[in-house]
Amino acid sequence: MDRLIDWIRNYKFSVSDPPIVSMEGLFSLLLLLVLSLAAVFFHLIRILFNSPVDFSLDWNLFLSWIPLIVAFLADSLTKRYGQIPVILAFLSVTWLAFFPNAPYMITDLAHLTVDYQRDLTWHDTIMLFFYAEVSLFNGLVSLYWIHRSWRRVFSKKTGNILLAISLPTAGFGVYLGRVKRMNSWDIIHEPRVVLDQLVDSLLDRTAMVLSIEMGMLLGVLYLVLWGVIRFRIRYSKKNQ
Repeated sequence: MDRLIDWIRNYKFSVSDPPIVSMEGLFSLLLLLVLSLAAVFFHLIRILFNSPVDFSLDWNLFLSWIPLIVAFLADSLTKRYGQIPVILAFLSVTWLAFFPNAPYMITDLAHLTVDYQRDLTWHDTIMLFFYAEVSLFNGLVSLYWIHRSWRRVFSKKTGNILLAISLPTAGFGVYLGRVKRMNSWDIIHEPRVVLDQLVDSLLDRTAMVLSIEMGMLLGVLYLVLWGVIRFRIRYSKKNQ
């Protein structure tokens, strides 16, 4: 069994040498897919209680997968081809446009209606938290992959600066989505409206607070993720 596990960890699916896609990335995607399906299962249970069918949660969860896939592509391509700054810049802009969809689901907890004598209250609490948690996992993993790509192609300093900028920017994107009721697709369909909303919201106090606090939350969680991963890598190298 140990040999099988080691083989799975070290096996690399590729059409070139060095590989474009590794089992490390595919395994992470598979785990996140299982978590996403588990969240959808909670929603199906909710529907069985004769509740109105509303797939907005599932749609928001799907949107959190877009930055994850984009970051996965960026990480895989930069690992394979090295210095591809133009392609990485394009993928980074695409990633940043959709990245706020990941932490956005945290704000869905505001929809909770508290009734301690109602069974569905507790189910809804767990369900909404599960969706928010999985979506946040997607965002943090995508942040790790895109951050690693920046450090690989540009420099460690530039990568860290881009990371620091992306965190409050994500919070500002959450504000635009929750308060201004905008979405990532509006950048394509209504770019002028998006620009106007950006200008109008820059000095809004709620936008500032949400941007800073959401950025701090993402930053702390990402530091924990980064620390755990880096410790595991260094520990593995030490024991080789």
